[in-house]
Amino acid sequence: MDIVRFDPDKDLTSLEYYLRNSFLEERRARSWLPARLHDVIYRVGAQEMDEGRERSADYMFLWKKDGDITACILPDGENIYISVKTGCEDLFPSVVKFGEENCLPLFTQTGKGSVKFWAAVNDGFRYMHQILSESGYGRYTDVETASCMRPMKTDPVVKVPEGFRLMYGEEYPDEANKWSALRLGFHPEWESADYRAPMGPYNARKKSSFYNDCFECIISDANAKEKNDICAYCFVYVDTVTGTALIEPVSTRERYRHKGLGTAMLNAAVMRCRKIGIGKCYVNSFGWRKDFYGAAGFIPEETVSFWYKTLNGR
Repeated sequence: MDIVRFDPDKDLTSLEYYLRNSFLEERRARSWLPARLHDVIYRVGAQEMDEGRERSADYMFLWKKDGDITACILPDGENIYISVKTGCEDLFPSVVKFGEENCLPLFTQTGKGSVKFWAAVNDGFRYMHQILSESGYGRYTDVETASCMRPMKTDPVVKVPEGFRLMYGEEYPDEANKWSALRLGFHPEWESADYRAPMGPYNARKKSSFYNDCFECIISDANAKEKNDICAYCFVYVDTVTGTALIEPVSTRERYRHKGLGTAMLNAAVMRCRKIGIGKCYVNSFGWRKDFYGAAGFIPEETVSFWYKTLNGR
């Protein structure tokens, strides 16, 4: 068994293959979708660099046997997701231990020199829960993440309130407006008439092999009195091999919330996915977002729980 640090130049194709097969075995999101991998490598990676943080993609590790991936550690910020191939469950304890020893730089160190180490596992794999508990981990019960899927049997109804315009990204060429609005949705304290977000993460995403099949969906305010008239924004990763789409990120600026704009935008994204033959649309949901995504017809397909353990810092 070989353990290697993920190298996107050498390992991206094989990791995509592993994640696609994990999905295609049951047609369910039992691990990351390949689209999430691309999002973490490109968009999230550039954002982490802008903010002076360690890149999650630099702490991805693969377990290989005869060249095939049997397990992997996939971090996303201060959390590592662990995936193990069916039939290789005995690897899980050693993968957890390896993560504890090699992924610590991703985690914030306390004043006492310790870190709260977080691991995420799919709730369908109960043996992982047992092993984590036996290894001194506690389960965090306040937040549960769900991989939510939108049934694609019928076109959703898209209702855009009067005074607003729904568009796909190619209809709106001002990339700075789109990306800045996205960031303002997550950070309303940054709101100002002249705000412009760093474009590194937006442009880094264009390096993804998924990019040509992806699209943006946005809603603008026809009565906006400032240069940036974008109210809501989402990006849709399209994987034609699995017939899936991942909508990530999704954002509505604070003053435009509770008007039905986010729901209309998501429904428009789903409608376009149906037209190009996508069988399942996914979002990652937690907390209050479950109600928001539920309003657009997304239902939980798989849940992920978070486990934590205090470790000595690096």
